[in-house]
Amino acid sequence: MTRTSWWRLALKTLNTSLRPSAGRRLAARLAFTLSIIGVGLWFSAAQLSAIDATAVWRSLADLSWPQWLGALGATMVAMFAAAQQERAIVGHLGLAPEPRRAQAAALATASISQTVGFGPFVGAIVRRRLLPNLTITQSFSISLGITLAFFAGLGLFGLACMAFVPGMPMADLAQSLLAVLAILVAAYVLLPMRRAFGFRFPGMLTVQRLVFWVGIDLLALGVAFWVLLPSAASPPLMAVLPVFLLALGIGLSSGSPAGAGPFEATLLMYLPQADQHGLVAGILAFRAVVYAGPAVCGGIWVLVAPKLLRAPAEVPLRPDADIALTALPQAEAQLIRQGELELLASDDHSFWTSGSLSGTRVFLGDPMRVLGRKACARSMISAALDVSRRETKSAFLYKIGPRTAATARTMGLMTLPVAHEAVLAPLTFVTDGPAKAGLRRKLRHAQKAGITVEAPVMLPLADLARVSARWAARNGGERGFSMGRWDAGYVTGQKVFVARDSTGEVVAFVTFHATSAEWVLDLVRYGDGLPDGTLYALIHEAIRAAARCKVPRLTLAAVPHKTFGLPLWVQRAGRRVLRRMRGLEQFKATFAPVWEPRYIAAKGPMSLVAGAIATFTAVHLPT
Repeated sequence: MTRTSWWRLALKTLNTSLRPSAGRRLAARLAFTLSIIGVGLWFSAAQLSAIDATAVWRSLADLSWPQWLGALGATMVAMFAAAQQERAIVGHLGLAPEPRRAQAAALATASISQTVGFGPFVGAIVRRRLLPNLTITQSFSISLGITLAFFAGLGLFGLACMAFVPGMPMADLAQSLLAVLAILVAAYVLLPMRRAFGFRFPGMLTVQRLVFWVGIDLLALGVAFWVLLPSAASPPLMAVLPVFLLALGIGLSSGSPAGAGPFEATLLMYLPQADQHGLVAGILAFRAVVYAGPAVCGGIWVLVAPKLLRAPAEVPLRPDADIALTALPQAEAQLIRQGELELLASDDHSFWTSGSLSGTRVFLGDPMRVLGRKACARSMISAALDVSRRETKSAFLYKIGPRTAATARTMGLMTLPVAHEAVLAPLTFVTDGPAKAGLRRKLRHAQKAGITVEAPVMLPLADLARVSARWAARNGGERGFSMGRWDAGYVTGQKVFVARDSTGEVVAFVTFHATSAEWVLDLVRYGDGLPDGTLYALIHEAIRAAARCKVPRLTLAAVPHKTFGLPLWVQRAGRRVLRRMRGLEQFKATFAPVWEPRYIAAKGPMSLVAGAIATFTAVHLPT
């Protein structure tokens, strides 16, 4: 926004505010604020009547430099925590402001809105000024989300303080409310519905981030206040913190600037054991350090930031829906036809299959190029990290190959083996040799059972849908995200092989993502009472068909790594789960494939674990 347009907007706002109706609203707002402050002062009149201004100033003068510096440090921690709360909300809403601009805007917005009052509205205006790429609706949504999260966290931690601090009144009531809250949280975790009235509920990772940073924010503010109390007769921190949280909640919910009035009244009423002159001095010092100082800095930044900051650089990776998927070297990129993944393109015509999850941006497989040349893994990983940072999410590289994993490690990412991909060469594949003795036996069983396999030109979609429905009912539903799901339109764009029994009934089918460079196994569906060897016959026929089409590479997709690179004690704890995965590996091992390792990678262990959980949830609990 230019200077001229900014001043025009300011003049227009001023002109609007001078209209009779707007003037009445402004007067009503001012009267409401003054009445709130007046009510607060009236409630604390008894305490204030005994206050000596000289003693207050003396208490202020007695505050030591370590107290001021301690309060300042706690305030900086609180402001950083507020910025992280905004980052979590922005990520949940799927917005992607430039990271450095967004961080500074979050700090300025928090400092100004909490001081001026009416945080959601003031915060939306300030953020819109600093981040012009956001609409006013998006900015208000961010402010509203932060406000709801903050007050929810304030109630949670306030109840926790009342319930577990010895000697606190209403401890039993607080414990009962916490129990009810725990039941609601458990219900939320198990809730299958993730949308209501067009609103998307935040995922558990987002909720965890908000709870953590709101807790840090509140604790830092409480420490800043406690540090500024006179050290001679200051109550212990855990005696002050519950009253402080109660005062903060009442003050901020009143809508008055910085909670003035109700905040002071609550502290004076519920901290009678503290020296009243020192308490008033501490409140004044707290307001100077936590509210006035940051608000001045934030106001200066609002004025100078548009002149100092250059326009944000263009995003190095952007969605590309125009490329022909069959021209890409990785057939698995065709998963984007399901709508949960997208293809991100760089300026040098490199591509990466990607999907956005709660708190995580997943990059599937290796980066690729159309013309057969290898994509530069280093530049693409840098671009992936930058895109994720813009979206305030963690980058998670999923099922990448050894070369990309090695490059990721040199760039400081943490990697873990996650899977092995079963790769075959159709042009040279034969069933001879001792390694394929089990395959030959299975093929004979299928032949004796009267199984025939075909690649029909016209798909029997009704039969395929029936088989798929039986498979889904038996296996707990369809998978999602990086695994294919049954859909008639989706399957008609694949290579499909159908198995029929001796009566001609369809009993199983498999589908493949197909390009001229490779075929990748996708759906494997079969009904009840499947004759032995049927699935082996389907895969064998697909290998022969790929050889006739001169396809040099066919993969049977990946199977989980035996150990995932985890410590021995973790492997022992998950032995039962890992044992269930071995059946899939034994099936694919019958074809004697070459096993190629696949890895996951992220910036640090927390991002790695969060990305793995988010991806696992998206695959096994699709929305």
